[in-house]
Amino acid sequence: MGRIIRTAEHMGYRVQFRDIGRASGYLYGGGLIVLNYRRSELTQRVTLAHELGHAHHGHDWTRDHDRHRDERQADQYAARLLISPVEYAAAEALVGSHAGALARELGVTRRLVELRREDFARDERIIETVEAWRHNGVA
Repeated sequence: MGRIIRTAEHMGYRVQFRDIGRASGYLYGGGLIVLNYRRSELTQRVTLAHELGHAHHGHDWTRDHDRHRDERQADQYAARLLISPVEYAAAEALVGSHAGALARELGVTRRLVELRREDFARDERIIETVEAWRHNGVA
């Protein structure tokens, strides 16, 4: 969790933990991201990465927007932020290709694993890294 908080701070965001009811987190104006301290560390970590995705893409919830597109973009950003190609390859060599097992191993959600796989399908360089890990195993 410390790494993703440092990333947020590097991007100019403050992270606070509060009881915010049923919500997992919010991105507020002025560079504040609030996470629900009642949620698991996994949920907090994924939520923080997701909210950073909204910030990165400049999503503005005060104006008319395409909610589906914005949520997908935020999740894609979170997947890229939290799952490196090397980490993915090592996890797959260890637990196989089942998205749920990979999510557990990587400390993310199944949705982020599936979105990251979409990236891999588009990037031959990433595919080559994953294939090398599959053939060579984990060191």
